[in-house]
Amino acid sequence: MLEGPIIVREAIGAGLSISDVFLRADDSEALELRVECESAGAAVVVVGDAVLRAVADAATPQGVVAVARMPGFSLDQLSPAADLVLVLSQVRDPGNAGTLVRSAAAAGADCVAFSEGCVDPFGPKTVRGAAGSLFRVPVARAVPMAGALAALGERGFSVLGAEGTSATSLYDLDLTKATAIVVGNEARGLEAGIRELLADTASIPMAHGVESLNVASAGTLFLFEAVRQRRLSSAPDG
Repeated sequence: MLEGPIIVREAIGAGLSISDVFLRADDSEALELRVECESAGAAVVVVGDAVLRAVADAATPQGVVAVARMPGFSLDQLSPAADLVLVLSQVRDPGNAGTLVRSAAAAGADCVAFSEGCVDPFGPKTVRGAAGSLFRVPVARAVPMAGALAALGERGFSVLGAEGTSATSLYDLDLTKATAIVVGNEARGLEAGIRELLADTASIPMAHGVESLNVASAGTLFLFEAVRQRRLSSAPDG
């Protein structure tokens, strides 16, 4: 289920298969989408506010709700040139998950993998949190964690975990090579059973007395440190 004009327009632009669209009759911005939705092959129905609320997930839907077939993706489909993957391990909050997808897309990541036990990447709240970025980066869901990390390691990825207690600083890592960044559960961090599959873990240096960052913030910092290092290494004088 997709909600809001921006997200629905992004989905159409990405070529998603949209079957049904509900537009609120008194919302001019939503009604502007009618031609685009019909051109994409969707059945469009103009409805009142009460009907839109009944079909939407949000308490105050943004004028349009669409039913779409979300794309499937597996790590086996990664391009041979892929060199940056974000792996979510037991991340349960849809807002955090959506923000991580948005950050991964902005950093140019090749894939975001949601482990078994994560929130559904295509749930309405996660889709809203990603703000359309689910259509800009491949997303694999319900990935078996141990198998996925082992497969990434075999493909030559350095598999690194974000862990607040690690003695290694994020800024001491070499993120210029093929890297898979693993972020853990909001309360418990990384799963104990996967540590032996990690090449290393690292923490983010912080001011004294601050224990940790929100997982979405931490994952974003790891991703953009990789971006920074790669830009420096490819600079003419670097």
